[in-house]
Amino acid sequence: MTTGGAAEQAADRMLVAEMVGLLGDIEHYVWGTGDQRLAYLERRAKLLHRLVDVTGDESFRYLAQDAEDRVTAARAGAEALAAECGDPKPAPRQE
Repeated sequence: MTTGGAAEQAADRMLVAEMVGLLGDIEHYVWGTGDQRLAYLERRAKLLHRLVDVTGDESFRYLAQDAEDRVTAARAGAEALAAECGDPKPAPRQE
């Protein structure tokens, strides 16, 4: 976290709020629908990238990239299963 001015402290608080929200939403991954699980994984990957950006420690970028790769694999699996079963495709990726 930074020790800078009010804008940096507000950004830090927003980042912490996103982390807490993501941890609080873990039930969407465990018990949610396929779309909720994909959305959770996408949020997690984005947050990990932001944490690496904020800390500036690129040595942890591989964790964020691994999360991104898991999203890609999960989405591909969900799309293949939907096509095989004749179900609707998963919701579009949240950007």
